[in-house]
Amino acid sequence: MPATINRDYSSYPSSIRGVFPHLAGEACELRQSWEVYSHLFMSDKARTELLGKRLGGVLGMFQSLLADEMTLSISRLTDKDSRAQTNLSLWALRAAIPDAKDVEFEKNVNGALDQIIKDAASIRKHRHKRLAHYDLAVSLSAEILPVVTFNDIRGVLEKIEALLNLFYWEFENTTMFFDTLPATDLTGKMEATAYKAHAYDLLEAEGIVPKMEWRRRVKM
Repeated sequence: MPATINRDYSSYPSSIRGVFPHLAGEACELRQSWEVYSHLFMSDKARTELLGKRLGGVLGMFQSLLADEMTLSISRLTDKDSRAQTNLSLWALRAAIPDAKDVEFEKNVNGALDQIIKDAASIRKHRHKRLAHYDLAVSLSAEILPVVTFNDIRGVLEKIEALLNLFYWEFENTTMFFDTLPATDLTGKMEATAYKAHAYDLLEAEGIVPKMEWRRRVKM
């Protein structure tokens, strides 16, 4: 289920009052995933290499899970309704257009949505061919899987936040800064564990700590 930002939405039209908290919450979750990903894998090569050395394959698994989650989140947020079901997505926000006072609101919202869909095309296709389904041609290497760059993800994320801010401004006369917890609030214990393991190995190599002392002190 999508995340939710709980606050007073009484100034919003009833047509989106129920969905807007979830869309804003999902955007915040997407921003949080981006902050963690960029902190662990993009902002400091030395940190990434040390964590990879200490955490092994589990760090790569975490990297893949985060990337896939961002791909899925953007795809869900941009899904149109189908004949089978009505989706909770950014398209649901168009229901509020008739209630806007700004004469440019409809044009701005539709323009923002069109740009988001255009920029998210490769992300959505990647989701369709690898995450939602195993595309046969891609699986048999007869077709290349659409490439998704992290600039693509960041660009779409920023445009989603800008779209939501059109609604914050129209119905609350304010904007939202989609701030999140510092990445280290979530990754700090993992990083500290890896750094301590690195320091332990250095101390062991220098003879300050007896070899394999950790096995004697930790019951396994």
